[in-house]
Amino acid sequence: MSDLKSVTEASFEADVTLNSRPVLIDFWAEWCGPCKALAPTLEKVARNFEGKVDVVKINVDEHPAFRERFGVRGIPALVLMTGSQELGRIVGPRSATQLASYLDAHLGTATQLAKPELTLCAFGGDAQAKAARIAHLREYLEEKQASPDTPMWPEKVSGALAFVVGSADPDECASTLGIPTDVVEAVNVLSSYRGTHFNGALFVADWLESVPVGANLSRLPGRLLTSILSSQVVSDMLNEESRLLAIRDELVSLQAAETDGAPLPDAKWADLKEACNALAGELGEGNAARAAAVLKVASSSLARNPDMFKDLVFAVTGFVWKSLQAKCNWSPADDSRFMKLADGIYKHALETGVEPPRGSAMSKQVAEIDPQLVERFLSHYEKGHRALGERGRAIGDMLIQLTGRIA
Repeated sequence: MSDLKSVTEASFEADVTLNSRPVLIDFWAEWCGPCKALAPTLEKVARNFEGKVDVVKINVDEHPAFRERFGVRGIPALVLMTGSQELGRIVGPRSATQLASYLDAHLGTATQLAKPELTLCAFGGDAQAKAARIAHLREYLEEKQASPDTPMWPEKVSGALAFVVGSADPDECASTLGIPTDVVEAVNVLSSYRGTHFNGALFVADWLESVPVGANLSRLPGRLLTSILSSQVVSDMLNEESRLLAIRDELVSLQAAETDGAPLPDAKWADLKEACNALAGELGEGNAARAAAVLKVASSSLARNPDMFKDLVFAVTGFVWKSLQAKCNWSPADDSRFMKLADGIYKHALETGVEPPRGSAMSKQVAEIDPQLVERFLSHYEKGHRALGERGRAIGDMLIQLTGRIA
């Protein structure tokens, strides 16, 4: 797959644990398309960090013990190690700039790869260029509305911003639009809460409209993060529990300081994580403990944990859903059973030449096999899914408002 060194059980200690340099481990598999797509990016990062970081790979199919040892649930997964200590991890593909910025944040280095020649001037300061790109997207969406049964995007186009720019590479998207890569990623994350690909693309068009021509959006992710933590949605989750409110207020202060460029020691974040863990233990079962877990997600540096924004949005939007699941004792084993039954019904339909059931029709057929399972599923799914979408859309609206206020 690449020229990166493969690590095995026999070589792990020498290549990782006893290595004098930090090691970035790429957990991958031969069947994983995103893993293969990431390989050239990792090779580029490895060349730029030669002598500072070693980049290696582990095939999780050939070495399943490593998957269990590191708790790898999704691939590609990138785990940064120093000796036997894990410094951090990223799940999913990233651009070379994003990975270099991540490594710089952890190692205290400053590489050119992490700071490419990117002028942070939205649309290059050209109002006509902004109008033309938005018009191109909206015209395309009008065509899609007239032919909804066709594929949402042309081949090799992954979403609205990729369509606007003509490239799925986040770095190229950022460079073309004059907008930071992490802002591009945040917009893509929030577009996924709009229910359909079409509505997600409409959200992107509305967001692009809100971007002031010539603006520098580098502080936008941090500002959005503090706005989420300060929002009424999060306040309602904390339910006037004074200890949770105190942690939230400290988080807002720290995240705002980092957004403004203040250096923050690791101990600050570690102390907050420990406070969240301790408080969750004291609070026991229930929404208060779940709220502490949400705050724990935000208890880290956004620069050193680029997945934190996505994880926090999911934690906040999924809070109601998790509460409903707990109320009916819904477990991962229940999820697995439901999916197994649905998969069996789907395959049987294909084998018999029948159109496979979907949505409520699928639930109805699963109920014929296990009615209690479906009853418990419906008791949390519809309301939880609706709450997740509502909260995700609210955060997206928050992003649009914040963007429009940037000078």
